[in-house]
Amino acid sequence: MAGRRTVLKGVLAASGAAASAAGLVGAAPTNGRGAPYSTPVQMRWLGVSGWEIVVDGGRSILFDPYLSRMPYRDAKGAIDPKLPLRLDRAAVERVAARHLTGPPELILVSHGHFDHVADVPQLLGRPAWEKHRIRAMCDETVRNLLTAMGTPRPRMDDVIQVKGGEYLQFDGYTVEVFRSLHSQQPDHGYFAPGRKTAPPRRPTVLGDLVEGDTLAYQLTVDGGPSILLMGASNFAERELSGIRPDIAAIAMTSHSALHRYLERLLAAIGDPPLLIPTHHDDMTTPLTDAPSLLAAATPTMAAKELTAASAPASRVLSPHHLKAVDVTAALT
Repeated sequence: MAGRRTVLKGVLAASGAAASAAGLVGAAPTNGRGAPYSTPVQMRWLGVSGWEIVVDGGRSILFDPYLSRMPYRDAKGAIDPKLPLRLDRAAVERVAARHLTGPPELILVSHGHFDHVADVPQLLGRPAWEKHRIRAMCDETVRNLLTAMGTPRPRMDDVIQVKGGEYLQFDGYTVEVFRSLHSQQPDHGYFAPGRKTAPPRRPTVLGDLVEGDTLAYQLTVDGGPSILLMGASNFAERELSGIRPDIAAIAMTSHSALHRYLERLLAAIGDPPLLIPTHHDDMTTPLTDAPSLLAAATPTMAAKELTAASAPASRVLSPHHLKAVDVTAALT
């Protein structure tokens, strides 16, 4: 990897301030399909690992939409599973009404932890969207947690339960589901592991929302790019080997317990033309705060680390909360 870093430093020096102003780090990407895309796709970062993918100017797909941004650390700074769930329903409604494109066709959920699934029941039950069909895709544990959190029964009837290995056709795009792994703590442990094979009592603390089976998804738009979506900074290498997405949203939480996380991941997926760090903000600064405060809540080291590990032909895009980016334009 030292050779990559040496070449990339030269590229960065040449690109200078223009690349920084555009929010892009690295060399110009190549279009993995060899031709311009006919279907425009935008990606809007919702903070943590959450995304809205907007297809053809109006069709919305959500991934891990967590908008409450509740406190999750104890006085010593450690994640505390005993802290109460403090859902911010007003914040969820403000973001949905003011920033999201419209009712999503599909909500993809990577696993059952609070910062991935806690706000999905409210979004599925939003009165302004009740006349629109919204499907959710998740594993068995998340399905049971959605039921326990009061998701409306008609929405539960539309849940697509998956376990990894599925390759599903929708109108205008496909979704491929991969078995994946959750991030591990520095001492190799996991936060709130466990599964739910039936709906539990209504969750009241962070630790009640257990992981279940972590999944990754590849969304491929007809006439548009393929996008790998990760909800945790770990992966099953043999599951992802050879998938070759055009865009990879790569989780950048702590991965010190993993052997060469980024190098192995990028080699497995073939050095995508466009890389986007995700799950690297402070998770608590409200999305409705001033842009300057939100920017301060997002460490710049994630993009730098991803750039250092990436191939010279890959481009690293640093996302900004709630701002839509035309990723098809970034790829061509």
